Amino acid sequence: MERTGIDAGSVEVLDAGFTVASFLVVLVAWATFSLVHDPGSVAASENRYRAVFPDYDATRSGMPGFIAGIDDWLTDRVGFRDALIKIYARVEVGWLGVSPSSKLIVGRSGWFYFNDPVAVAQYQGVASFDHAQLETWRRVLEDRRDWLAQRGIPFIVVLVPNKHQIYPEYMPEALRRISEDEQHGQLARHLAVHSDLSVVDLMPVLLAAKKRERVYHRTDTHWNDFGAYLGYRAILEAVGKALPEYATALQPVSVTVDRFEARGIGLTSMVGLSDIYREEILQLRKVEPRSEILMEKKQQYARFEREQRPLAHGVPGARLPRAVVFRDSFANALIPYLSENFRRVLYVWTRDVVPRYVERERPDVVIQEIAGRLLDRMPVAIDVVAAEPRRPSERTTMPSAEK
Repeated sequence: MERTGIDAGSVEVLDAGFTVASFLVVLVAWATFSLVHDPGSVAASENRYRAVFPDYDATRSGMPGFIAGIDDWLTDRVGFRDALIKIYARVEVGWLGVSPSSKLIVGRSGWFYFNDPVAVAQYQGVASFDHAQLETWRRVLEDRRDWLAQRGIPFIVVLVPNKHQIYPEYMPEALRRISEDEQHGQLARHLAVHSDLSVVDLMPVLLAAKKRERVYHRTDTHWNDFGAYLGYRAILEAVGKALPEYATALQPVSVTVDRFEARGIGLTSMVGLSDIYREEILQLRKVEPRSEILMEKKQQYARFEREQRPLAHGVPGARLPRAVVFRDSFANALIPYLSENFRRVLYVWTRDVVPRYVERERPDVVIQEIAGRLLDRMPVAIDVVAAEPRRPSERTTMPSAEK
């Protein structure tokens, strides 16, 4: 009898072929979409800028650097990347209770921490200074103080603790503490005993304040408005002692407090979890703000901040002192407050005291703010910094000093 039709084996082959063909079609479509679509310049799920198509530079990294740049560019253009990252993060944190990123520590009770190797080592007590390192810090800071004193300018050092040190109780149990003695405390104690530097140590201030109000964000690595405002008041008190002729004018700006719930910030937005882990925002509003951004093109403010360029603020024409603040990212929250108490204050994002800014600005006081996790790098002597070449961008973007 003659057989007709397709046997079971042929059907299985056809099914397998259709499955493979369908997979290849989806894969090609996904790859094509990834290459032709414009994902935008910002990777919202990772809170960063996407890689741009690299330029070939034979004088620097050459072909290996160019290929690495292409790889970064292609990775950032993968179709539906943001959605995939969010799904992955929700599975890792929500179901497995682990971090979806090497940059993130998932703490307890909805707290997140920046997985900075230095900050974690400081928290665990394995990062410590020896006597020679403490003496290097003392000597360099005093040299900066003496260089400024020769120009009639007081110098104030501000030490800001890591979030890990103020809220260790929410860190995961897996990160055991060997010792609570860490670099911030070691340096503060050493300077208190062996130096007459003007040092504002904010560790005890913030530890005391946390008993009545939260001073750091749950979903970001930085302090909140309340913590920054307390830091501002302590700094202002030190400025008043350094500049007694202005003491009566250096009154803290009055503020009101607003509370509201918002999407998670900083650390959670980095991994696409900001819509799951919320943040109670403590927003301080200045009652009678007067400070202004002192720039010819104020719309450049956001770009200058993003590129870590110098920013000038203040209350023009007021009978207030002038200042230069050498700082890191923790000073972002200080800027709205400190700017109310100076005629002009220039904020410079750097770990060092840079002479050219001081010589240009002619300030009445210089403040250096240092976050705890940046204490791992030994400070650079002021004469070494003075000898460094000036970047071309500074000749065109530095706001002019007030005459």
